[in-house]
Amino acid sequence: MISSEFAFISICFILFVSTLLIAFSFRKKKMGTDIYSSKGIIADESEVVRFINGKNKKIVIQTCQEFYDELLDQYKENPDEWGKHLVDDFDGINLISTKATIAEVRKALQSVIKVKGEVAKYGECYVENSEYLMDLFNKLFEACDLDVPYLENVVAFGSARYNGYDVPLGVACFVFSSNECFVRTLSEEGENLKKMIGHCDETEWTEISY
Repeated sequence: MISSEFAFISICFILFVSTLLIAFSFRKKKMGTDIYSSKGIIADESEVVRFINGKNKKIVIQTCQEFYDELLDQYKENPDEWGKHLVDDFDGINLISTKATIAEVRKALQSVIKVKGEVAKYGECYVENSEYLMDLFNKLFEACDLDVPYLENVVAFGSARYNGYDVPLGVACFVFSSNECFVRTLSEEGENLKKMIGHCDETEWTEISY
C-alpha cells in the first residue's frame, strides 16, 4: 500500500516538474525582444507644408477639396461612425477660400494633422488618420508636380529611450525614403574589393536575440 502511494506521489511530482519546465521554456521563447532599425528623411508638419506657394496654391486648394468631397461621398454611401469621424477630422480642408493667403492654406492643412498620446520615458504617440494623411499629401505632391520621394509614413515618437535621441518627440513626422534622396558610387576601396571578389553587392540582414 505504501509503495503504491509512493509511486502515485512520484508520478504526480514528475508531471508537476515537467509542466513547470515546459511552461518556463515557452515563456522564455515568448520573452524575446525583436530589435529593428529604420531610417528616412523626416519633415515635421511645419516643414512639409512649405511646398505651398503662390504658383500652386490654387491646385492645393482644389486637391484638398476633392479629397474631402471623396470622404464625404463615401460617408453618404455608408454612413457609419468611422466615416463620420474622418469627415469631421478633415473638415479643416473643406471649403478653403480661393482668396486664402499661402499662410492660411498651410494652416488649414496643418489643422488636420493630430498627434495623440504622451511623451515620456516610456511614452507612446501616434498620428491620427496617418494612412489618410499619407494619401492626401502624396496626392498634393503629385498634383503640384514636385517630383519628390513617395511619402512612406506619418508617425509620432513618444520616447527617446525607445525611439532614439535624433527624432523629434510628440510631433507628426512625415517620413520619406532616404534611399531615393542620395546617389551612391563606389569608393576607391569599393572598386578594389569588387576587383578582388567579383562584386560589391550590399546585403541586409536581421539578428534576433532572446
